[in-house]
Amino acid sequence: MRRHHRRAPLRLLAAIFGVLIAAPAVAASPQRTTGESGISTGDLRYNASATAYRHDAGDARVEFFIRIPYREIKFIPSGIDFEARLRVTVELTTGKGRRAGFQQREARLQSTDAAATSDSLMGEIYTLGMVAPPGTYRYKITVEDMNVARRGLVYQMKNKKRQGEVRGEIDMSEWLFRNPAVSGIEFAWNVQDRTAETPFGKGSFEVQPHPSAYYGYYKDMLSAYYEIYDLPPPPEGRSYRVRTMILGAQSDTLLESIDSLRVTEGTAWPHALHADVGALPSGHYRLRIDLLGDDDRSLATSQGEFDVLWDVDSWRAEGAELYDVTAQALLTQDEAYAFRQMTRGEKEAKLGQVWRAIDPTPDTAENELRRDFQARVAYANAHYTVFERGMFSDRGRIWIQFGEPDEIQIERLPVSDKTLGYVMEGQIPKSSKDLLTKPDQGVVDTRPYEIWTYHLRGHEMIPRHRMNEISAGMKFVFVDEQGYGDYTLRYSSVSGVR
Repeated sequence: MRRHHRRAPLRLLAAIFGVLIAAPAVAASPQRTTGESGISTGDLRYNASATAYRHDAGDARVEFFIRIPYREIKFIPSGIDFEARLRVTVELTTGKGRRAGFQQREARLQSTDAAATSDSLMGEIYTLGMVAPPGTYRYKITVEDMNVARRGLVYQMKNKKRQGEVRGEIDMSEWLFRNPAVSGIEFAWNVQDRTAETPFGKGSFEVQPHPSAYYGYYKDMLSAYYEIYDLPPPPEGRSYRVRTMILGAQSDTLLESIDSLRVTEGTAWPHALHADVGALPSGHYRLRIDLLGDDDRSLATSQGEFDVLWDVDSWRAEGAELYDVTAQALLTQDEAYAFRQMTRGEKEAKLGQVWRAIDPTPDTAENELRRDFQARVAYANAHYTVFERGMFSDRGRIWIQFGEPDEIQIERLPVSDKTLGYVMEGQIPKSSKDLLTKPDQGVVDTRPYEIWTYHLRGHEMIPRHRMNEISAGMKFVFVDEQGYGDYTLRYSSVSGVR
């Protein structure tokens, strides 16, 4: 595990075993991914990916790779150990919704080290495979933590467990059965010679799955596995060349390597490659593999996408949410929308540009504004976490965006003239007050509330010009509607902040 920023010269090494032959055919190229694919939705965060292989002459095989950070798993004391229970379910369906495959696996995890159960980098890795006829399929991966009930009364009544879900599409159509052909690319944390007891064996390799395909800060050596397919070669064998390229955001070639191969038998051959990406800046990249004919024409192609991340925050399970919170504080609405369509590497690169542009002391190692922003996020998480992390709550969002208020009025059990309707009289427009309060209840309206007041425009990281908070300041009203301590923003005097 590497925790440094050494940028070594870009280089690529290929390990290729077995044999192959040629017949003119070209595989379809996948479309570029937008947004952060392979990241779960729901209240359990993990990464998942899928890779297409040829199973035999008539069927395809899809392998699913799932990594759940230990920090996301609930370990409970069990004797002298700690125990967790997970259920992993994978469903494969056709375009018309017919089930083509289903697998479910339950596992009990045990640990004697309490600290290891909160590790956010490493995690539990699962691989599941299914065989299906050629075609394009949809898949749904669901991971449930059987030790934790889902939040919400309805979920608890139905005994629903905390879970996360990944949905995607896998193309295993005719391109995979042309000769020659290259399988999908499985990005790996490491590829080495196979050991006897490994659960990650593929041919002569041990391939440790890396479904997020993140490289950089913790792992500056990219590893990948793929397979080549063809008809059996003639007795004298056949020669081929494999071109491997790493492409940038504009499809510019950043690395290119060509290896010569000679094969004598078989119809499927496992391959592995390693590329030092220590010289690549933060961003989104494409790995492309081509089988070349005598005229350098591509006979078969496979492509996969990966990100290079040099900021430790990018590697966290909550990295996507943290970056969205950051974008909300630093970017305009249009910029924030475009930001949400970026991959993790693109987000890191974009925010890096913004932080450098607003650094008040660019000649020093520390960016004071970023330090202050991180302190705001930490404060929000420490003080406003109820059903979700504090940085996602309404109070946390305002604290992060505008900083500490000049005044905070808190009423946990308001009565008489302390109720919200009385207190807000004359402070905000009547139309807003009627929506905020319950006029028919008067002193009976005992909802807890907080009123935050900024005398001027607060302390935004990037000050924005608004029309209505300069002279009168800014006011935000948060109400605990259900009495559980979860405060919702019910009134804002600032345009565009709701």
